[in-house]
Amino acid sequence: MIFKKNFFLITIFFCLVTTNVWSSEKIAFLDVEFIINKSKPALSIIKKIEKIRDQETEKLIKIENSLKKKNEELTKTKNLISEEELNEKISSLRKEAKSFEELRKKTIKDLNIKKNQELDKFLKLINPIVQEYMKENSIDIIMNKKNIFMAKSKNDITEDILKIINIKIK
Repeated sequence: MIFKKNFFLITIFFCLVTTNVWSSEKIAFLDVEFIINKSKPALSIIKKIEKIRDQETEKLIKIENSLKKKNEELTKTKNLISEEELNEKISSLRKEAKSFEELRKKTIKDLNIKKNQELDKFLKLINPIVQEYMKENSIDIIMNKKNIFMAKSKNDITEDILKIINIKIK
């Protein structure tokens, strides 16, 4: 009898303590990288950056080829010139190589900064579009797709946002 009474009390206790939680927030997710890689405005930004990168790479290749030629000439003439002159030319070539390496690093850094600035501008442009979409569709939270482990595909708004961005931003 005591066992039945205790069992009954424990069962009632758990029934009263546990409650069902029903969320009223509508959550969606967006693949930001897909938007950056597939939207027309972002593609034009990426093409612009790639064009600048290609131009800078071409300049760096010319400098690198010049350094290689100087090194080859130095190698050919090392037996014909004095040791002092050889050391002087080697030192000069090393300084040029060091300044080339610094220029290369600076160029890469500048290109990355430029790319990040342009993509930040793009993300600031699409922010109001996403907010408007949220209001129209009564969405409370939009999460980045790469941070989601699993979700229903009906909550993916990437394609909708991509269409809107391609129409509104030129």
